[in-house]
Amino acid sequence: MKTDTLSVVYSCDNNYAQHMSVSIYSLLVHNLDFKHIQIYIIDNQISEINKEKIQRMIGSFKNTELIWIDFTKWKALLNLKMEWEVSISSYGRLFISSMIPLNIERIIYLDCDMIFCDSLKELWNFDLKGNVIGAVQDAVNDETKGAVGIPSEQPYFNAGMLLIDVKKWRVTEVEKMAINFIFEHQGKIKHHDQGVLNGILKNKWMRVPVRYNLMTIHYIYNRSKVMKYFQNHAEFYTEDELEKSRKKPAVLHYTPSFTTRPWVKNCKHPLKEKYWKILQETPWKGAKEENDNRKLYIKLIEWRYRCLPF
Repeated sequence: MKTDTLSVVYSCDNNYAQHMSVSIYSLLVHNLDFKHIQIYIIDNQISEINKEKIQRMIGSFKNTELIWIDFTKWKALLNLKMEWEVSISSYGRLFISSMIPLNIERIIYLDCDMIFCDSLKELWNFDLKGNVIGAVQDAVNDETKGAVGIPSEQPYFNAGMLLIDVKKWRVTEVEKMAINFIFEHQGKIKHHDQGVLNGILKNKWMRVPVRYNLMTIHYIYNRSKVMKYFQNHAEFYTEDELEKSRKKPAVLHYTPSFTTRPWVKNCKHPLKEKYWKILQETPWKGAKEENDNRKLYIKLIEWRYRCLPF
C-alpha cells in the first residue's frame, strides 16, 4: 500500500497521558518521511489540561493532524468481569473501524507504552496478503492459547501494535465477533482484549518482523530461554532475527516482563533511558520516577526468573 499519509490510533486514559505523549513524540520525529500523519486518540477521560498539553506538542509538527474520539458510548457496550487490574481503555481497539472515517483503509493501532526508534514506512507498506491484521508474534503458554481456542502449535500475537486492513476488519465484522466472544466467555478473557482478538482472528493475521514490537522479554531472555519459560510449541522468530532487532529496534514495547516499566523505580530494561530522553522533549519534562509499589513476593519472583538459571 503506497501512500504518503500515515494513520495511527492510540487508546488512553488520564493515567497514561504522559507515556502516550512520549510515544507520540518519538513516533513523529522518526516518521518525517511521511507527508501527513493522522493521530486518532480514543479518549477515556483524559483531563482537559493533559489534552491541551498533547495538542500543543503535536501542533509543533506541521504535518500532523490530531483527532480525539470519546470512548464513552463504546465503553458502554462492554460487559466485563476483570480478574486483575487493567485499564478498560485497551478495549477501545476492538471498535476502531466504527470510530474512524470510512475512507481510512489502513491504520496502525499502538499501545501507549511504546517508543519509536525508526520509521514505520516499511511496516506501513507491508503486504498483509489478504489477512485482517499484521502483528508481532508473542510467546505464551498453552493454557493462555487454549483459553481463547488456539491450538498449542498455532502462533499467538501481541496486540500492542496492530497493522489493520480496515476494510477486511469491517467485512469480517470484528467488532460484532468481539462482543459475542466476550459474552460467550462471561466477560472474563485471558489477556483481556488481546485474548479476544487472538480468539477471533487466529487464522486471519500475518506475522510481521519482531523489530516492530520488540518486547521487554527479548532483552531479558534469549530465544532459548523464552521458548523454555513459556514452553512454546509454535514456530517462533530465530535468535538471529531477535538479535538483529535488539541491535536495531523500530518499536520498543516496554512490557512489564520480570521488571517494571521505565517510569517506575527499579526498572531493569537496558534501554529505559530512551524513555527519559524523549520525555524531556514533551510537556512532561522534569517528571520524576514513580515509586515501585509491587509486593515483595512479586519482586522476588521476578528477580528469580531474571537472574537465576531455570
